[in-house]
Amino acid sequence: MAMMRNPITRGIILLGVLTAILTARLASAQDLSLRAVYNALSGVMGPIWVAQDANLFSKHGVSVDLKYIAATTAVQSMVGGGEEIGLVGNQGIDAKLEGADLLYIASCLPTFVFQIYARPEIKSLADLRGKTVAVTQPAASTDYAMRIVLRRNGLEPDKDVKILFTQDINAVFTSVNVGNAAAGIMSAPTSLRAKAAGLKPIVNVTELKIPFLFTGVLSSPKIIREKNEAVIRFLRGYIEAMAVIRKDREVTIRSLGKFLKTTDREVLESVYEEYKEVFPQSPLVTAAEVKAVLDAAKSPKAKQMKPEEFFDNALVQKIQASGFVEQVNKR
Repeated sequence: MAMMRNPITRGIILLGVLTAILTARLASAQDLSLRAVYNALSGVMGPIWVAQDANLFSKHGVSVDLKYIAATTAVQSMVGGGEEIGLVGNQGIDAKLEGADLLYIASCLPTFVFQIYARPEIKSLADLRGKTVAVTQPAASTDYAMRIVLRRNGLEPDKDVKILFTQDINAVFTSVNVGNAAAGIMSAPTSLRAKAAGLKPIVNVTELKIPFLFTGVLSSPKIIREKNEAVIRFLRGYIEAMAVIRKDREVTIRSLGKFLKTTDREVLESVYEEYKEVFPQSPLVTAAEVKAVLDAAKSPKAKQMKPEEFFDNALVQKIQASGFVEQVNKR
């Protein structure tokens, strides 16, 4: 009792109580909302769609305002502060090479998911010498994938094979179908149209398992610092969504149909089958997948920067250490 009457002891106890109260109030007052973006109408965006549609973000206590913004425009919006976090392709690396303060905090797909379809007279990649191939946009994943595959087969892009930019995957199909290009890079469900039109697959790029930051969760150091708890909860919802895709066909197909705006079961099944096993259990970014983007980038700065400057695995590692990743992936 004498100790309790000691002014120093009472002061220490009071300070501890006040610190606990202040910590609790700060936690309750923290903004647990995020403005999020996805930049493609493709099955690669399945996890963020499932996380939103199946209320997994809400389950983990974060409110996500999710919207679609195409390709590089999505990254530009994040640079400008309009969006806070996003599921995007390799465009974040291109933006950082130009000085943007952005970081990938998770790898959603560390390899390409594509096929190259060609006109019937094209039997192999060798037949593309002197021809034109179609991709979507410059520096998009379709562009990088085509260039990497061509080089691996002894064909120099822009020299041995002309690259035609068509803006989107549907336009890639149209270009090949009408003969403006001899081949093009596609994915489901566009590949269904290609098969129906008599085009032939000459390379399954997915099976090559080329390391590449195909899609990742991108944010800024500022948002990661100021909304750390919201970002962690976002990642937990996203990681659980990837597990749901592997386990629950119907929940996934429902979400795919909602965001792709179709009820065509054949289309939805084709997208599901193409993506159901490609998402990682633990979305740690690797130096190899970032290096692949830097090796293909046209910016002279790409050769001067290290892959590790473009990503930070700290949040995913924290989630992984908690046992959460193992828990949601139990079958």
